[in-house]
Amino acid sequence: MAVVYVGRVKDRVDFVTKILEIYQEEISRVKMIFIKPNIVSYESYPTTTHPEVLNALLSKLGNKKVVVGDGPAFDAGDSRKIIEEHPLKRVCDKFNVPLIDLNSSEMVKVRSGRGYGLKVSVIPFKFEYFISLPVLKVHKVCGLTGALKNQFGLVSKWDRIKMHAKIKDIHKGIAELNSVINPDLLIMDAVETLLNAQEVRHGGKKAKLGYMLAGKDPVALDTVGLQLLSRIEPKLKGKKPEDIKSISYAAQIGVGDSEFTLENVN
Repeated sequence: MAVVYVGRVKDRVDFVTKILEIYQEEISRVKMIFIKPNIVSYESYPTTTHPEVLNALLSKLGNKKVVVGDGPAFDAGDSRKIIEEHPLKRVCDKFNVPLIDLNSSEMVKVRSGRGYGLKVSVIPFKFEYFISLPVLKVHKVCGLTGALKNQFGLVSKWDRIKMHAKIKDIHKGIAELNSVINPDLLIMDAVETLLNAQEVRHGGKKAKLGYMLAGKDPVALDTVGLQLLSRIEPKLKGKKPEDIKSISYAAQIGVGDSEFTLENVN
């Protein structure tokens, strides 16, 4: 059964530090780590990963070879410029760590065990360990965006366009993607969130939740995230994991488990 670590916190640094202590043994065995923040657009937190989370993480990884990367939304503008001017770039520069625009990286065609094909960045496959840093938010199309959907930034812009245009099923795409590229560790920020939509430019409204979540199972993490968001988002009130298609399908194909135990990190 999955374990979800949860903390009702204001101090992101303390939470990240405690999570890294929990996973210290396995992280100590790897030398190369890829970190995937949530860089959707020019917008700052909570649209995108808070700089404190990345700063806390990089400060604890010592002499590991680390690369940070994401592919901003296809409708957000020049992705290279977004990456170059993003607040997380300053954090990466502080630690002499590259921040890569995955939209400009080499892509490779992958197929899941069910034959679902996607083009994704080759970058994550070059590393021993993959840490994902999602932000929990409402999503107009998917219901919510969090642990599962954060990997969407690895997908080619053309595949993302086809999914948003309903040429391909976005919910199935998110789940199948996670069956091919499953992070080793996810640290999800729910201290603040966006209601109504995933970005302010799309109608997102800032709200406070006050939690940080972490674990290895994106289905379990999004199930907890749904419980939290349903407290304050009318559109999600009464919703269960099976009502959110990406969570439901991911559970069906074995990406993760909607049953879990909670461990308090406070």
